[in-house]
Amino acid sequence: MQSRIMSLIKKLDSWITWGIIGVVIGVSLGVNTASVWLVAIGLGAFLVYLSMHGPAKRETEGSLFASGGVFMMGWIVGFVVNGLVF
Repeated sequence: MQSRIMSLIKKLDSWITWGIIGVVIGVSLGVNTASVWLVAIGLGAFLVYLSMHGPAKRETEGSLFASGGVFMMGWIVGFVVNGLVF
């Protein structure tokens, strides 16, 4: 169980994962109530994710904090694509 949690945390350490999740939410739902709730839950999960890492470390601080911004930008790109395509 512990190794699965650590494996999940390693995957979440990449800002690319957060960006992909944001784009998927934006493309699939556009801008609606469900999409906004998922983004709010995602940002809450991002705060929990940050607290699990403990105090900031110089070598990982930038990529950890970038994940939240990339998540939001991915959602914005996703709903723009949704609006243009659908």
